[in-house]
Amino acid sequence: MKILSMSTATSDLSVAIRQDGQLTFAKMEKNQRNHSVDLDPLIEEGLKETGLTLKAIDRFAVAIGPGSYTGLRVGLTTAKMLASILGKDLVGVSTLKALALNCAGRNALVVAALDARNQNFFAGAYHGQEAVIEDGHYALGDLLDQIKALPDQEIIFTGSDFTKYADAIKEGLAGKQVTFAEGDDNLLQAGQVALLAEKAAPIDPDQAVPNYLRRTQAEYDWQKKTGQAFEADSAYVEEV
Repeated sequence: MKILSMSTATSDLSVAIRQDGQLTFAKMEKNQRNHSVDLDPLIEEGLKETGLTLKAIDRFAVAIGPGSYTGLRVGLTTAKMLASILGKDLVGVSTLKALALNCAGRNALVVAALDARNQNFFAGAYHGQEAVIEDGHYALGDLLDQIKALPDQEIIFTGSDFTKYADAIKEGLAGKQVTFAEGDDNLLQAGQVALLAEKAAPIDPDQAVPNYLRRTQAEYDWQKKTGQAFEADSAYVEEV
């Protein structure tokens, strides 16, 4: 199986190609803010380096969320378009599960998290590829309470810059063995997205939507304006 994967969920842009269980191309452009412009050339570079064409790809995979609202839409729109036009599989992979896979080789609980500001995180906890705490939007204190209730084990935090939260995390998990991932283990890598996509079930491109894990500001404004809870099929879609 030939898989082309992409991640635009964070400020780092990443594309990878996996062929028959082997990673044959992987490249990341760190701290990029123009994914809508830079994604296509990076895909073309991967195809050229591997000698493949888009038609040769069996499955397109994308980090589907959580992450940057704009970034997620860029990656998913591209993957959906390619899968639909070429009649190939589309797979959406959890951003947090892919992040956790960076540290899956260690016998530890891996807490993958992205800073959602104001001591809130998009986070999930994994043993290997098994979710122990489901992906969600958590206040730091609530997340630590859930981790604290788990059996004693090494705990690795990955994904965000935890420097400013390190003291609070260590205090909240006093008595636990807490470490923080370093270097590229904190980065969302398309190669991990491709690995997870190998055994994942394809999704319908027409039904695929980003997994934001919280409402957008526009949705909050809609509820404030109308007094109605937002639903995906509400009149909000028509009005906007």
